[in-house]
Amino acid sequence: MAQSVNSAWASGRNNFDFLRLALAVLVIYSHCFPLGTGVETSEPFRVLTHGQMTGGAVAVDLFFVMSGFLITASAERSRGWGSFLRKRVARIYPAFVVSAVVTLAVVAPLSGAVVLGSTRWMKAVDIVLQTLRLREFDYSHAFLGNPYPGAINGSVWSIQYEFWCYIGVLLLLSTGLLRRRDVLLACFVAAVGVSVLFQVQGYVLGGKLAGRVLGSPQLWARLLPLYMAGVVFYLYRERVRLVWWGAAAAVIALLFASWVSFGWTAVFPVAGTYLVMYVGFAPWLRLERFGRFGDFSYGTYLYAFPIEQLLMQHFGHRMRPMALFACAAPLTVAVAVVSWYAVERRLLRPARRRESVAEVVEKQERAASINA
Repeated sequence: MAQSVNSAWASGRNNFDFLRLALAVLVIYSHCFPLGTGVETSEPFRVLTHGQMTGGAVAVDLFFVMSGFLITASAERSRGWGSFLRKRVARIYPAFVVSAVVTLAVVAPLSGAVVLGSTRWMKAVDIVLQTLRLREFDYSHAFLGNPYPGAINGSVWSIQYEFWCYIGVLLLLSTGLLRRRDVLLACFVAAVGVSVLFQVQGYVLGGKLAGRVLGSPQLWARLLPLYMAGVVFYLYRERVRLVWWGAAAAVIALLFASWVSFGWTAVFPVAGTYLVMYVGFAPWLRLERFGRFGDFSYGTYLYAFPIEQLLMQHFGHRMRPMALFACAAPLTVAVAVVSWYAVERRLLRPARRRESVAEVVEKQERAASINA
């Protein structure tokens, strides 16, 4: 039976907790090819899409789609920009800071990495500033004996872009543009066009101050349409129907796009968004209680890459991707569970509690004014 996204969202039942963890595990699997063998030419998604995508790239793209949808919903429920920002900071920063400390104190020494900086003071300043920017600190000579040398945590590049997207939603909320869904739909279409243009023309920009602060224009051209897709999907949720033949059409469109140069860049923001929402709200999956013990996706994403690199260093030889995945996936999820209970949940509870209290007070004030 067809249902609108709005009715599915209003029901409070969705499978997003499951999807987030599944996509984080997909990142582990995809990275097992370059980290285990030194090349990713045989990675299944890369083969399927004729070199346009990898499983890790698909997972990151869908993270941004879901984030656009869920963060827009959170913005609408927030009492103001302060409440919204507190929740977002509580979700992103504590676990990232702890992972940066673990990287500095444990992983970097084991990897043989050298922290860059002319003096200890300059090294400390770089570590603090880069962590505040949600980036890796500067280093060299990490894991030189591994098939994929030089990188400690190649996954965290996307987190700063995620947080900038939060700031973007905050600006839309503060200016009232979040209610102008026609304007945002036009912006989404334009963003897809710019993304395709970047791919076709092969633009390589950046290096100036804005690029160093805000991030690579090439990566923004890729990620912004995906985040905007989630935002627009939420704003038009009462008009979108989730039906099986819509999901089938999206799969066919993506298969066709795999044979067309830059096809995924043009098609995925719409087809990929529809698919992830169809699965996210599919009642037949019955996974709405999947996250009742915690959301382990962020910790999985943060720690997967360094754990895989450490395993490769321990084994000392190239490994089949599935063998590396069998070792890395359960270990990473176990570390993610510790991250959730020791760090993430402790910082999220106060922010959510303040928001819940504020909502109760607002309802009581509204009821009092009505009775008066």
